[in-house]
This record gives sequence, structure tokens and C-alpha cells, in this order.
Amino acid sequence: VLEAHLQQAVLLKKVVDAMKDLCKDVNFDCSEKGLQVQSMDSSHVALVALLLRESAFSEFKCDRAASLGMNVDSLGKIFKMCGPNDSLKLRWQNDADTVSFQCESGEDDRIADFDLKLMQIESEHMEIPEQQYKVLAHLPSSEFQKVCRDLKEFGETMQIQASKEGIRFSVQGDIGTGNVMMKPRESEKPEEKVTLTVHESVTATFALPYLMTFSKAAPLCS
Repeated sequence: VLEAHLQQAVLLKKVVDAMKDLCKDVNFDCSEKGLQVQSMDSSHVALVALLLRESAFSEFKCDRAASLGMNVDSLGKIFKMCGPNDSLKLRWQNDADTVSFQCESGEDDRIADFDLKLMQIESEHMEIPEQQYKVLAHLPSSEFQKVCRDLKEFGETMQIQASKEGIRFSVQGDIGTGNVMMKPRESEKPEEKVTLTVHESVTATFALPYLMTFSKAAPLCS
């Protein structure tokens, strides 16, 4: 039996919105520790790894480990029905072929129920190797999202240069070149700081459409 209660349904809604451009079908691996997803995109370029710990839920009960295969687009349709202040109850009975979602408004005057058919999805758990990174950058996720959104007008490929002076995002295209430089800064609020730990200066190039998709998870940090 799985029973999970989220005070803010919008949390899972944002998770699904961030995943749906990369993954079509995913397994939600349930255990006493929480809900976990690991999935590659169809091109095997990007890996989505999600962990919603048991502590993220106001109530959480999972009798035994199970993998619940779901279609991400179908999940998105369910969460479109949830209001911004709705709570969410997720239920699954052992060996059932559906999982039930219940969205309840903050005023308790509207309750919406959905049953979603589960899927059999073949997947292998991948061990992500420990990396020794040359640069560690911490910056507000909303600002990273804005950089990606602004620079996508210039081209499809983003170059990121990191040094002790700051982190520079550059895009070159037919209409010209766009650059954004973010320098280290202090703030009373930890989430507004920009910090860089640089062991060695780095320049790397990434496909901007993927970075745009990754940045959709930015609202999770707000």
C-alpha cells in the first residue's frame, strides 16, 4: 500500500512540467524513503534524476517497495486540474493496475478524483559516478532560467565560461552574439547569493534547448 499526502499539489505539478519535455514514460520507485525517478531522454543525452523524500509529504506510508509506471503527459493532464492552493493525496493498493489522485482545494469546497492506469516500463537503475568538478557554481535558479530564456533568441548553443571573476554565458547566432556575466555576490538570503569555487577555469558548450528544459525545474527552488 502507498499513501502519500502533499500539502501543495503544485510541487509535483512543477516536477512533472520539468520532466515532460524529456521523458515520455517513467517509473516512480516508491519506498519508505520517498518517491524516486530516474530516466534517460529518448536521445540518451540527458538523465532525469528526482528524489522526493518522505519528509516532503505531510503524510507518507509505503508498506513495500514498488515501481509505478506512468505516462508523463497523462500526469500533466491530471495536474492541470489542480489549483495553485490544492493539496494532493496519492493512493495505490498492492498489485492494483491504477493509481488514484485526489486534489482538494484549500477551502475544502472542491475535491477532484482521478484514476490513472499504470504501465509496465522496462528500466535499469544507473549508478551516477562521483565526479571531481573543476568548478562549483551556486546561483539563483530563477536567474539561470532568465539567462537561458534571454539568450535562446540568439542561437542554439550556449558556451559557459567559469573563472574566479565570475561565470559568463555566451550564445552566437545569425543575428549576433549575446553574453551575460554573473559575478560572485553576497546576500543576506542564501538563495540570492552567487558563489564560485574554482579549482581550474573551465569552458564548456551545451545545447541550449536542453538547458531551457532543465531550467523549467527552477520554480522548485522558490
